[in-house]
This record gives sequence, structure tokens and C-alpha cells, in this order.
Amino acid sequence: LASIAASSLFFGIHPAAARASKAVAVEARFKDRISSKLDVALRDATASLAWFLDVSSSASRASPTESEGVFAPFYELDIATATWRSKCELDIDTTRDSIPHCVIHKLQALTALCQSPGAASKFSPGIKRLLRRFMVKRDKVLVGLGMKRAMLPIGNGLEVWMSEMTPKSGRFDVVVPAHAAATLALVQCSTALKEPQYLEIAEAWFASIEKAWPQSSWSQSSFHLNSILLESFVRMATVIRKGSSFHDELTKFIGRFEVHLHNDFWQSASTWSFSGAHATVLAWQGEKKKTKRKTLAKLIAEYERRWLAIAPTLNATESYTCGPMQGVASLLLKPSSNAASMVQHLLTTVEKDVDRYQVTFDDHTASIAATRLSESIRLKFGDALQGSFLRDDQQLAAEKRYSLRIDDVSQCVVALTRTLELLDTLVGVEVDTQSEDDEGSNDVPETYAASALDSTEPTKAEL
Repeated sequence: LASIAASSLFFGIHPAAARASKAVAVEARFKDRISSKLDVALRDATASLAWFLDVSSSASRASPTESEGVFAPFYELDIATATWRSKCELDIDTTRDSIPHCVIHKLQALTALCQSPGAASKFSPGIKRLLRRFMVKRDKVLVGLGMKRAMLPIGNGLEVWMSEMTPKSGRFDVVVPAHAAATLALVQCSTALKEPQYLEIAEAWFASIEKAWPQSSWSQSSFHLNSILLESFVRMATVIRKGSSFHDELTKFIGRFEVHLHNDFWQSASTWSFSGAHATVLAWQGEKKKTKRKTLAKLIAEYERRWLAIAPTLNATESYTCGPMQGVASLLLKPSSNAASMVQHLLTTVEKDVDRYQVTFDDHTASIAATRLSESIRLKFGDALQGSFLRDDQQLAAEKRYSLRIDDVSQCVVALTRTLELLDTLVGVEVDTQSEDDEGSNDVPETYAASALDSTEPTKAEL
């Protein structure tokens, strides 16, 4: 991308850190520029996501419709009609969406918001209001989600979230991914808000998962869906106090589920999931046993190898890629022989997502994504959509929609959050260009790649 090429850019292994942490080094000016740019992008995306969830109190982002009582009322903006789909149980397009999928998208958005640095405290009143809605009376439908808490028939006093299966059908069933998404949202947000009273409730909800989803059912779900579930459980384990009964039960369950999922991963050479990649890295970071840690490291290396093979087929340099970049950013938390080139790939790709797919109206100039919205939408919802993300046309066509949906934004919030966390681990190096000028050369190489990680000196190989 031009914005990358225009900046002096250096990717290598920092010599002083090579033996200890094998930290990737980048040219300091580039690191400052990209960090600042992504910080702004995340700030705007987080504010937009808060508006979608209706937890923002910003007057400039005031809700254009009456939303009181609806959980996350701004689910999907139909670009053709400039109208919002709000309630999972009533408004979805059943030809391409479902109530459980809508529920999961909304709950994942809430979790993403609570993970974004500073967002939980900034939007605390609104987020607390949503958490209180989880405490609705048993068998009462939560408006906007089409879910209700009910007693689990096969459990002893256990509650489970049940989702209506089709609009106005009155037929409810247990959808484990939706129940798990509710549990993770409660854990993530209550932890971020320092509201520990909700964790006991979350523990009971997790116990329901073990009953409602026995091991014999695991093979009935796709690898990616199971990876999303594993990621949810591992993320819970990272924030639950170690030594608590909740953490102990989570750890035991994760151990069994990991074995199943890892077997599936190795059985198919084309299998890949950004949720699976993230779950594996989180598990590797928290693992103390040397043998298990090596097993997880091998999985991480294979996830990375497979991504390098898959990326060209996804046209990652052109299309919306916030989803997979969540996993790629996580993989780079573990040093590897491809670290320098992978970091370059990640930062280039994430910056492309910001440049091409983030909706902004800065200084009366609309971004590329903003120009794809009608004038009426920009006038009516412009302030609210500032910072949101609109997928590329090819992906929208594949999903049979032309809309801006809450998960389009939440996936980029997560990708930006993780990319900025990775940037904090990179070493900024001042590159002396004056010495080359003194030798008579005014052409400073713009882009550099690193040598292999076992080298103690970075190689300046121009791309």
C-alpha cells in the first residue's frame, strides 16, 4: 500500500533481544505512525460499536429511533432502504440469517467492546444496564435477542439460555454457542467493570454447558464453530481467578475439548480458524507444563504455516480481513522464523482494512467506505456510523446482503485491539539515513525484511 511504502520501514530481529526474546524490530518512525493511526481507528470503531449496542451516552451519537428496552437495537443497517434491523426475534432476514446467529453477533459485539482498552469504564453505565438485562426473570424473553432463561430439563436446578428458533414460532431450544456467548459476555464485562457478583451466575451457566453439550455432541459441529466455543472457554479461564472452583471446572473441560479439537485440526491439512488460532496462543501463554507447551507451540507453528498458504487465496491484500487478522495478530505473540515477514503482512493488511473499509467523515472528506453509503444514510446516520466498518462488495454478495452489520464493526475492534497489543511488544529502532547520504546515495531503501530468527543481525534485504 502507498501509505506503507511512503514511510521508511524496517522489519528485523532486534540484535540485543535476539537471544532472549527474539523481539521483532521496526523502524521507530513507522511504529509511531502506524500506532497512532490504529489508535485513532480503534477509538472511532469502539465508539461506533458502543452506539450499535446502545450503551453510548454521547449526544452527537443520539439514537435515531426509540430503542429503550431493546438489547443492542442497531443490529444491521440495510443500505438499500436506509432502515435498521433491530430485534433478532422479529427483524432478521431469515433467507440469510437466523435468530441464534443474530444473538451471537450481538453478544460477541458486547464482549469485544469490554475487551477494548478503556471502553468498559467509558461506557460503564450502558454496559451495566445490559448486564442487568441478563438478570431478567426466568422464562421471560429478552427483547432484542429472542432468548430466555429456562431450567435445563436434564440438569438438577441448572439454568440455560434458550433461543427462539424462527420468528414468532414460540419454539425455543438450547443453542450452545449462543449460551456460551452470553456466558463469555457476562464474564468479560463483569471482570472489566470489577463487578464480581456476576461471576457466580456465569459459573452456573457454564455448568449448564457441560450438561447440555456432552462429548458425544462435539463432532456434530464444524471445526470453526467448535473453535469459537473453545476460544470462549479459554478466554473465560484467563480472567477467572485461578484456584476458584469455576477456574478448576473450566480447565478440566478445556483439557478434554482441546484434545478433540486438536485431533480434528491435524486430520485435515486445510483446516484453519482465527478463533482456533487465538485459543491456542492463549493456552500456550498460560501453560506451565513443558510437554504441553511444546505441543501447543507445534500447533501455533502449523496455524501460521497454513495461514501463509491460505492468505493468497483470500485476496487478503484487497478484501476485508478483520476476521482472520484477529488470529494472525495472536499467532505473532509467539516468536517464529516467519515473525518479521508476518508482522509486516499483518500491519499492511490491518492498515488496508482501515483505509478501505472504515467509515469516516474527517474534515468533510468521506473515506472510501463512506462513499459507498447513500447520501441519505450519511445525512441521517453519519455521526453514528463514524468509525464503523463496511465489508467489501464480494463478501457482502457471498452473504447475500448489502448492509452494515454489528459484527462487521466488532471484528475490526478485536483485530485492532490485538494488533495494537502486538505493536507494544515490537522494538522501535532509529535508522540512521545520514551515513548513506554522506556516501553519495540519496536513495534510502523504503522497505526491509528480516532475516531468520536464529540470526542475531537483521538483514537489509529490499523487497
